[in-house]
Formats: sequence, C-alpha cells, structure tokens
Amino acid sequence: MIDPGDRMTRKERMLTAMHRQVPDRVPACPDTSAMVPARLTGKPFWDVFYYQDPYIGDAYIDLLKYFGSDGWYIYDEPPFGNAALFDDDAPMVSLAPFSGHIPAAMLHEAVVGRTATELTVDARIDTPLGPLTRRTVYPVGDVPWPETKWIQDVERDWPRLRWLMGEEWRWKPVFRNRDTLGDLGVYSLMLFLPIDWWFHVRDGSGEQLTFDLIDRADQMHEIFTHYTRFALAQLDAFIESGAADELHIQGSASSLSISSLNFYKQYNLPFMQAVTRRCKQAGLLSHAHTCGRSRAVVQFNYDLTDLDVMEPLEGPPTGDVDLTQAKRAWGDKLALKGNLNTFDLMLNGTPEDVARVAKAAIDAAAEGGGFVLSTGDQCGRDTPDANLFTLVEVSKSYGRYR
Repeated sequence: MIDPGDRMTRKERMLTAMHRQVPDRVPACPDTSAMVPARLTGKPFWDVFYYQDPYIGDAYIDLLKYFGSDGWYIYDEPPFGNAALFDDDAPMVSLAPFSGHIPAAMLHEAVVGRTATELTVDARIDTPLGPLTRRTVYPVGDVPWPETKWIQDVERDWPRLRWLMGEEWRWKPVFRNRDTLGDLGVYSLMLFLPIDWWFHVRDGSGEQLTFDLIDRADQMHEIFTHYTRFALAQLDAFIESGAADELHIQGSASSLSISSLNFYKQYNLPFMQAVTRRCKQAGLLSHAHTCGRSRAVVQFNYDLTDLDVMEPLEGPPTGDVDLTQAKRAWGDKLALKGNLNTFDLMLNGTPEDVARVAKAAIDAAAEGGGFVLSTGDQCGRDTPDANLFTLVEVSKSYGRYR
C-alpha cells in the first residue's frame, strides 16, 4: 500500500534511504520502540511487557498506522538456541535477555509482589550446574527494569549460562509479525554488541560492567569469544531464512557517555567487523545503534567496518554529533538516521519547534539521499502525539525529493 501523495511504500522508502539512494521523500521514522506504543494501548505497561497483552510488536504496528510514520520493526526473535535443548514441537521462550531460546518448560516464573504501581516477578532456570535466577519489576506506567540479573556471581553463574547457551545451535523459521508488518516498514532482526549483551545479563549497574572489563579482562575476552560464536551462528540463521530486511546491532550500553572508546575497540570492534563483513557478503544491510556520545564510535565504524547504517547521531547536550558534519564526513559510506533531541524538543517542545528542527535536519543531511529523519534516541512515554504527527508531516511537506 502506498500512502496518498507518495510514490513509494514505507518499506521501499526506508530501504532506499538505507542503501544511500534517493527515495520519494525523506523517511520519517522517530524511535518509538517501546514506551509510546505501550502508552497508546491504554493498558498497564505490565500487560504489554509481562503478559504480552498485546504483544509489543502488535502495539508498534498499531502505532505506525496511527501516526503514518515509516516503520522500523525490531521485536521478533526467531527461536534459536542450544541444539541439545531445542525442541521443534514444544513452545520456546527467550532465555533473556538476548541469549537465544530455551524450551518454555525450563523457565519458571512467579509474581512475588503486587502493588497498585508495580509487579515483581521472579524467574528461575535449573541447569545441571545449578540454578540461574532473576528478578524483574514491571511498573504500571513504565518499561520493566531488572532488580537482579542472571549472572550475579561470575564464577558461579557464567558456566550455568554458557551451558544454557550451548556449543551448537538450531533454529526455527518463525517470524511472528513479518507478514503483518508488510509494507509499513523494514523488518529487522537483532544482535547485541558484546558489551551490551553482558550489560543485560550481568547483575549490577554500568559501574559493575566497567569493573568486569578492567578486573576480568582475560575472562571477559573468553566470555565474549563464546558470545561471538553464538551471535554469528544466529546471524547465519537470519541470513539463511531470508526474512530480514536488515540486521540491527544494538549498542546503547556501549555509548561513550557511559563507556570508553578503548573498551569499544577491545571488545566490540572485532565483533562489529565480523558481523558487518558477513552481512556484506550476504547482501544484508547492517544497522548500528549507539546513542549518547557516539562520534568516535561512528568514526571507528566508518573507517574499520562494513557497516551500512548508523544511528541515532545524538547532538548536544546528550550527544556529540553535528548532523551537517556527519553528512560531510560519513555520508559517502553510511546512511544516517537521527537526530532530533528527545527531551527538550520531542517531549517538551511545541509542534512548531519540532517542525523547525526537523527542517534543519533535512537541510543538513538529506541531499543526495541516504538520510532517515528520526530522533536522537527513544521517545519518552509522554511525548505529545502532536509532535510525532508533526515530524511525519514535515517529511511529507518539506522532505520531498521530487
């Protein structure tokens, strides 16, 4: 389906820009990945994120229909996991976060606390080496957050998680919403940079992550070597399926606002090189997300990898990227996606403010194609609908190439 006044479907528009070509108009794809679609359901957030009523992917597709934005769908996880545990006939669940799947019967969850404002859920997985446990809090009006994560003691818990992840892997070609999304946007499957994967499974804050990378450098290289084998096998499954329009490489915890360029070079860059090289060989777009301060990371990716698309290119005060300079420095190799401020502008600004800044972004980066008008990171829950509608309208009225 092509929207009135357009010459391309939303998927065609996004893919054309991501291939650094010129679409009919600049795609308008604000990052509305979790909080805004959950709000639009009108339900408690725990319904969406714990009970999957509705599934967040369904809520995002409803959001695309509501705002008319160009879609970037990142929610489906095709079942992939340890071949020794894999069961083609049994339901599978995400090992979580982002470490493949296990048979649903292995995951034991229970609501252990309930108030008017939040649910507390304990999870347990039994392994031959002992149990893994996690506690997650599901607020009524916000995204869930982990009170404890799977790896609380590295020496004890990493062998248990590694046993679950396995040494050889299988997968099933199950793509929950690919057909439902259709031409509304690009269908993306996801891998996590090693630092980001560890951040999501390792108990503690970003400070604990830093301690691990410094104090356990040899062990972290060993752990990340195994994760890279796992992730590349997962990528091979994505490529074999032919289902994805692109690969999303998630790197929020690798932001230079909370991490260091040296860590990125040591732990993430070899992974990025291997993944983007394999994507290039297979003809699959690779698309990286590193928010916050990211200019030096983008330069590394530009110089040393085969990456195709970079986002969200945040500008000050939360980031350090100037969009005009980004287009000049990187636009010959990278498609650029970003970079409107999500706090001062999208959350607290007026529609007139959004229109002015969106037009400036188009002026800075749209020439010659290869630009997706977006936000500097995920839009907050209370972002006014009018501001998101304005972003789409500017794309239609100001962002046309022909």
